[in-house]
Amino acid sequence: MQKDYDIIIVGGGITGSALLYTLSNYTNISSILLIEKRKGLALLNSNPKSNSQTLHFGDVETNYTYKKAKTTKEEAMRIIRYCNTLPTGEKNAIIKRCQKMVLGVGETEIEELEKTYESGIGKLFPGLKKVHEDTLTKIEPNVVRGRQKDERIMALVSDSGYMVDFRNLSKSFVKSAVKNKKAKIDILFDTRASSTVKRKDGYILITNKGKFNCRFIVFATGSYSLLFAKALGCDKNLSIISVGGNYFVSKRILNGKVYRVQRGGIPFAAIHADPDITNPDITRFGPTVTMPLELERVGNTFIDYLRSFDYDIETIDTIFDVLMDKDIRKIIMTNGVYGLPIIGKRFFFKNEVRKIVPSIKYENLWYGKGMGGIRPQVIDENKRFFALGASKAKGNNAIFNITPSPGASSALGSALEDIKYISKGLDVNIFANKYEKILGRI
Repeated sequence: MQKDYDIIIVGGGITGSALLYTLSNYTNISSILLIEKRKGLALLNSNPKSNSQTLHFGDVETNYTYKKAKTTKEEAMRIIRYCNTLPTGEKNAIIKRCQKMVLGVGETEIEELEKTYESGIGKLFPGLKKVHEDTLTKIEPNVVRGRQKDERIMALVSDSGYMVDFRNLSKSFVKSAVKNKKAKIDILFDTRASSTVKRKDGYILITNKGKFNCRFIVFATGSYSLLFAKALGCDKNLSIISVGGNYFVSKRILNGKVYRVQRGGIPFAAIHADPDITNPDITRFGPTVTMPLELERVGNTFIDYLRSFDYDIETIDTIFDVLMDKDIRKIIMTNGVYGLPIIGKRFFFKNEVRKIVPSIKYENLWYGKGMGGIRPQVIDENKRFFALGASKAKGNNAIFNITPSPGASSALGSALEDIKYISKGLDVNIFANKYEKILGRI
């Protein structure tokens, strides 16, 4: 295997694989190395057990601004267009249509949905319809059945509901990338990056399998991207609070995805219910919000978590400001109870699950063992709050993708932004006509 590449991508999850695909198919890049520390692609946060498997469009996410919803829609459509190029069997293993709605319970939430719809979201998503109890009874009967008669409900029901296996999507991206015989593309698994050395004409990446040279380097390693950025002085005063998410499970009790109303400006998702693309017999409820002192759920990452902070007064003040926000503090405290043995499940059942499915029985809900993941929630010391949206750090011929937003749905959008930056640093051309013909406008 060669030791010199134009670009090295560190991380084989959805973000890294989407970039590999985009570079290979829509630029004239000559050589790429992708390394992944695990034994295969997308085994961590892109694993379907670790996320809600939702292709976010911005139509039922009530914490999005109009601008973010518009951008999210464009990025989700790139995923759809890509999947439409695939053979039927491969496409069906990646993406499936499903019913999707955001449910408002009570007068206050219904009023919020009305405001959201009238803010321009209704025009941005013509297929988004206001649906009241009589129609909900027909399309999602268990949302209505058993509910108290004086409890009003309303939903915004979308025609753009999809569930996605992002691990299979990652595999498909890589499969498509390596078909390009004009570029030298190598992929290494079980390869752990330990450090990076800046040199005059690029970088030296040091791994457990030797040293590799490149002109441009991209880290797509989630939380660990920030640690590599800090080591090279490119972190831009960012730190991380790890946010974990757990799930509870019942037998299949809903026809599709049921989201709850979320407050704008808060990055934590309200508890929602989802089908499972890998198991059609269950419905998942979650994710709960936890604050684990680790960067990943695999291995001991506590020390690395501590290294993700800047230990200065600005960082301490920022964390204090975040935790003193009354809504964030309420979410953290409430979800902390959900994680307790025995009583956690009972409180979650009463406070969350029965708001979505009033008739469900307590004994028919169980803890989703092995489900859920950890994502890095970046805090911005300059803004003294969460860095809402995608978080990237950039350096001289280097990109550090810390976290996409909204999750894996924006993977191709993130890759497009990256190749624009790469084209400025290297003698790389973007095949704009080809890109726009397949994935949409640049």
